[in-house]
Amino acid sequence: MKDRSLCKLGPHRHGWIVAGVLAVLIVSSTAYAERPIIHVAPEVAVGGLTQEEFTERQTRLQTELTALIPARSRVAPLQAPITKKDLADLSAPAPNGNAPLRVGVVKPVTGVEVLRGQAFKHGTMVNTANGGFVWTLSVVSPGAQAIRVHLSKFSLPRNVEMYFFGEGTVVDGPYTGVGRNGDGDFWTRSIASDTGFILIRSEGVLPDGERRQISFVVQDVGHIRGRPPQSTTRSHDSWPCSDNAPCVVDANCGNAGPAEAAKDANAKMEWIAGAFINTCTGGLLADTDASTDIPLFLTANHCTSKSVSSLETFFNYTTDSCEGSCPDGRTTGGTAPAPSTIGFTVLASKRSGDFTLGRLNEAPPAGAVFLGWTNLPIANTEGAGLYRISNPNFGPQAFSEHAVNTTAGTCRGWPRGERIYSTDITGGTMGGSSGAPVVNSAGEVVGQLSGCCGFNCADECDATSNSTVDGALAFYYDSVAEFLDPQGGGGGCTLDSECDDGQFCNGAETCAGGSCQGGSNPCLAGETCDEVTDTCSSCSGGQVGDSCSVNADCCSNKCKGRSGAKTCK
Repeated sequence: MKDRSLCKLGPHRHGWIVAGVLAVLIVSSTAYAERPIIHVAPEVAVGGLTQEEFTERQTRLQTELTALIPARSRVAPLQAPITKKDLADLSAPAPNGNAPLRVGVVKPVTGVEVLRGQAFKHGTMVNTANGGFVWTLSVVSPGAQAIRVHLSKFSLPRNVEMYFFGEGTVVDGPYTGVGRNGDGDFWTRSIASDTGFILIRSEGVLPDGERRQISFVVQDVGHIRGRPPQSTTRSHDSWPCSDNAPCVVDANCGNAGPAEAAKDANAKMEWIAGAFINTCTGGLLADTDASTDIPLFLTANHCTSKSVSSLETFFNYTTDSCEGSCPDGRTTGGTAPAPSTIGFTVLASKRSGDFTLGRLNEAPPAGAVFLGWTNLPIANTEGAGLYRISNPNFGPQAFSEHAVNTTAGTCRGWPRGERIYSTDITGGTMGGSSGAPVVNSAGEVVGQLSGCCGFNCADECDATSNSTVDGALAFYYDSVAEFLDPQGGGGGCTLDSECDDGQFCNGAETCAGGSCQGGSNPCLAGETCDEVTDTCSSCSGGQVGDSCSVNADCCSNKCKGRSGAKTCK
C-alpha cells in the first residue's frame, strides 16, 4: 500500500482513499523558464557517531546498567497493556484522508511521580557504596515490538542522571537537568522490547536542597506494535522479517543503481501523533554551502507538517542479507542497530507539492550521505528513470524503480507538474514508504513519495492500473531555496575546485553557469572504485550479495551481517 491515501472512492485500512476521478491536469513548466537550473552533488556526514563508536558505547552502558538492576525491581512493574479496541483503532481508516501509517498506540499511565524530592513510592531503591543511590522501575507493555516513555515535570540536580533501556537493547540516555527539550517534557527513544527499565542513579551523597530538585512524572507509554499485515496481496514467503507484498524488493538484494547512495541517506521515521505512533520515510539533503554540515531532512507534508520533538529516525535500517533477518534494535543476539536521531524542526512545508523540509535536531551517523538534488523539472519527461529507497511497512529498506508516465491520468488535487506520475518498473512501495526521496538517473533528488493514483491501489503490485505519485521538487523549489541554496546562485561557484567534494568515486564536480554540477563514476563497467586509493580496478573478489567472512573478501571492502551469514555490501 503506497501509503495509499489517494486512489479511488471508498474506505481503506489506513486512510480514506478519495481520488477516484481521473483527469489530465498539468502545471505549466513556463513558471520555471527563467530560473537557473542547479545540480548539487552529494556530501558525506562527518559529525555523528560511527557505527563502531555507537556499538562500543552501547555495549559499555548495557553491561554497566544491567548490573545495577535489583532482582526485585521486576516485581510489580508499571503495566501498560493494549486492548482489542487499541488494535482495532490501529487498523481503522484515518479520519483525515491522506495520512501516514499507524504502527503504535499511546497508553496513559498514572501513579508514578516524584515531585520536589518526595519519597519514591514505586520501583526499587538501593543505596550505593559511595553514598549515592540507584532507583529502578520496570515498564511492561505485553506484545510490543518496542516501547518508549513520556516523561513530564522532569528535573534532576547535578550528578544525577536517568536512563531508559531493556536487557540487551539500546540504552537511551543519560537524561539530566530538565531533559532533552529544555522544558521538562520529552519522550524517550524507543527500545526493542516489551519490557524496559527506567533507572536513576546518583553519584555520591545529595544534600537535602539538591534532593528536592528531583522531580518527574511517568505520563504515557508508547506501545509500538511493529508490522501489522498491510498487504491485501500475498506476502513474501522467503522474506522472514517482512509482511510486504511480493513485488517489494529488499534493498539488500543487489545494487540500487542511482539510488545506491540513498541507502545511507534515507531513514525510517517514527513519532508520536496524539493517541497514535506513526511512521514514514525521509532522507537527508545536501545544500550548496560545502562549508556546512546541516542535517536537512526531506519527507512528505502528509506525514508531518509540524516540528516534532519525539520524531526518531533510524538510519541504515536494513536486513542483514538479501531477504534475511530484520534489524531488531538489540545490542546482543541480533543485528547491531545503527545510531538513531531524535527531534525534528520544520523549515518549510506545504500541501501543494506534499513536501516538508526540516532539520534533524541531532547529527546523523558519521558516513551518512546528504543526497544531491536538482530543481530541473522532470514531471513531463516521458520515460525518465526514477529510483527510490524506502522503508515500507515499518520494516527494512526496499528498492524500487519507476519511469515517468506523462500520459497517465491524474488524481484530483494532484496536477502533473506539481506531482510526478510514474509507472513501477521494479519493486514497489507500501504504507510507511511515504516521504521517501526519489532520485533521477544521476542520483539527484527530484521529489518525494505522495502515494498512489489509480483504480486498484489496494493491490500495490498492480502497475498497470496504478501510478506512483511524487511531489515535485522543481514545483516547490522556491519555497525551500533559502535552505537548499543559502548563498544563492547554486552556491556561487566560479572554479571547478570550489565544487570538489573530496570524493573520487562519484567523479569530478565542475562549475557551470555559477552552479556546481555533479560528476559520474570514473570507472568502467565491471571495474571497482576504491575511495581509499582513488583508483579503478578489476576485482576477482566477492560482489554485492556474495558470502564473506572479512572485508577483504569483497571488492567493496564491506563485509557485513551477523556471524556466519555475512555478505558483501
